[in-house]
This record gives sequence, structure tokens and C-alpha cells, in this order.
Amino acid sequence: MKYYLWITALICSGILTASAQFPAPDPGYRLLNAKNIIVNRNFYLFTLLEQLPEVNGLLAKDATQQQWNNIFRKKLQSSRTPESLRFDDATIARLSTHWTQMLQQHPREMGLLLQHMRRSGFFQLYAADPDSTLLTKAWQDAAHGVNYILNAYTTNKGLRYPKIDSAAFYVESPAYKDSLTQLLRTVVRKKTRASLFFQPSLEVATGLLVLNKHDECARYMPLEETNAGAYAKVKSVSWDKYTYSALLIPGAGPGNNDPISDAGKNRCRIGAEMYHKGSAPFIIVSGGHVHPFGTPYAEAVEMKKYMVNELKVPADAIIVEPHARHTTTNVRNAVRIAWKSGMPLQKRMLCVSDALQLYYVSSPVFSKRCEEELNYQPAAEIQQADLYYLSFVPDLKSLQANSMDPLDP
Repeated sequence: MKYYLWITALICSGILTASAQFPAPDPGYRLLNAKNIIVNRNFYLFTLLEQLPEVNGLLAKDATQQQWNNIFRKKLQSSRTPESLRFDDATIARLSTHWTQMLQQHPREMGLLLQHMRRSGFFQLYAADPDSTLLTKAWQDAAHGVNYILNAYTTNKGLRYPKIDSAAFYVESPAYKDSLTQLLRTVVRKKTRASLFFQPSLEVATGLLVLNKHDECARYMPLEETNAGAYAKVKSVSWDKYTYSALLIPGAGPGNNDPISDAGKNRCRIGAEMYHKGSAPFIIVSGGHVHPFGTPYAEAVEMKKYMVNELKVPADAIIVEPHARHTTTNVRNAVRIAWKSGMPLQKRMLCVSDALQLYYVSSPVFSKRCEEELNYQPAAEIQQADLYYLSFVPDLKSLQANSMDPLDP
């Protein structure tokens, strides 16, 4: 009897909620502070803590939060390098416990925060978890993501993909070190006593990305505007007429300064042939500013130009996905577009590429890399339809933001 009374009390307090009652991710959800794209895409938890008045006011009155505010303000004032603003393991653990306590003590305000988190889709990997677990994992992801940036673009070490994600400058040069000092001074001038504890570290981290010309995740956003014609067309499609919801064509970056590679053109030709046969109403061309390092060309943008101008595919049938940097994120980002635009997720998507890449996607190596880098599989029920075609069912876990890949989270 005591057990049932305890469960009832937890449900009434908002600490324990049945999974069926959790808000589902909402394609129509509007992000708060939409102009701050780098922070929103990498650290939406921090945006919510800043922008929700009820939650922000709660943090301003919380004694423990104020203690951490003072600690990090002093760290900022005494910092000589951005690395000193990293969240150490003890801090991450203590604040993990404190977030759970705040959820227990303030279920109304923290419940509002959790509603936004769940509806945004950015925390979809934890959608089935209780609120306390979701909040803790989201905080830990954000803290580790900030730490990654502070280390990577101060030392140029520890990068996941050093060939394409490294610092834009020699980090040991006096000029770069002077730039870091100036960045710290700028943030010091902006911070006040009312600052939230994470803001100094967050602002320095985003400043490092901008300093190194790594604002890729903010380019072309919002994609609803970049792809306005195609997104509008989605609403009027008779989906029963098509075998697939979309054809996904991953980019193949040139090794030189050409805007598009021969391999990319070949993939486009295969995709255009499938489109003209009526296999799907849309083509998603996927690829960001990847090869060579610092290229001004986004693979997806150049592929769309080629398909419209040379292959006579209608512009409003092509959706640009200009951020992916790897095959794993080609697939993941295509799923995100399908969800956001309103395509039916129960319908299979067709990946169109060369034989070597599709062999990789259908192999255990690809599955292993997805688990290592994403912690989930963005594609389910992969089926090799032909040498140049491979179909899959989209997985909604693809909405999860990856703070450890800040150029395309």
C-alpha cells in the first residue's frame, strides 16, 4: 500500500510521469531566441534557461545557482586561456544532482522547461526517460560539448575530425593567443552579477567557433526558408503515388577548389534518373562545407545548381541539406528534414550513391560508427535495392542534437 501511495505522490508532484503523457516532438515548435543559431543548435538547454522567464527567475533566486554564478564569474575574471572555463567532472556531477533537486522542489517551473525540451526534439534520444533523467543527461551533454569546443579551439587537439574541423589558425602563434585574450576580455566586459553560471563558458566557446570561421551550423538557417518552395510543395503531395518519400543524394567533396566533384555529378545523374521515373516527389541533396578545408562551397548547394541547370530537375523538387560532413549525418539530417517538412516518416527513403558508399552504409562498419558518434541508428531496416540504390526507414532519434559535433550538431 505504501508503494502505491509513493508512486501516486510522485506522479502528482510531476517527478514521475507516464511516458504516454510526455509531449511528443513537434515539427511546428518555434525555437526561443531564434537568432542565436549556434547556441540553439548546439546547446538548446542553455537557451531555455536564459529565455524562459519562470525558469530564469527561479535560477536567479536559487542559492546554489548563485554560488556557481560567483565561482564562474571569478574564473572568467582570472582566466588566461579559454580552457580554464571548462566544467570539471566534479562540477558536472554536483550540478546533475542539483537539477534533479530543483525539479523536485519546483515542479511547475521546471515542468515548463521539460515541456519545451521534449517538444523541440533536440533531446529525442532521451524521450522515453523520466524528466529527471532527461534533464540530467541534457545538462551533461551541454557541459561536455562546451568543454570540447574550449579545448579543441585553444589547443587544436582532441578534435573528432582534425582534417576538416581544426582551428583556422596556428594556435601557438602570438597573434592567435592575443585573439584569445581579447575574446576573454570582451566576455568579461559583458558579464554582470546577474549572469547565469554557464554563460561565461558558453560565450567564450561560441566566440571560439566564430573566431575560427566555424559558423557552419548557422549557415543557410532556417532551412524552411532556404527550401521554401519545396517545403510548400510537401503539403500537396499525394504520397500514395510514390514508392519513396524522398531520394537522398550524399555529396562527394572535391579535393581541389572546384565547386562540385565528378563523383558528386555522377550521384546527381543517378538521382535525377530516379526522380524522372517518378520514384519520389523530392530529392534531398546533402553535404556541407567540407573538402577541402575552408572551402567556400557547400556540396548540397552546388549539387542543386547542377541538377537544376544541367539535369533539368525542378528547383522546388530539390531540398538542400547544407550541413552534413559525413555519411552518418547525411542520413541523420535527411530524416530531420523529412520530419520538419511534414513528409510521412513511415514511408521509406531511398539513398542514391555509388556502389562503394552504399556498400559501406549497409555494412556493420556504418552501424558501428553511428553508435560511436551518434549513440543510435538514424536508419532502420536498411535494404539494398540495387547497386546504386539503398532504402531505409527514418528513425526519429535523428532529431537528437549532438553537442560533440558543433559544426553540424
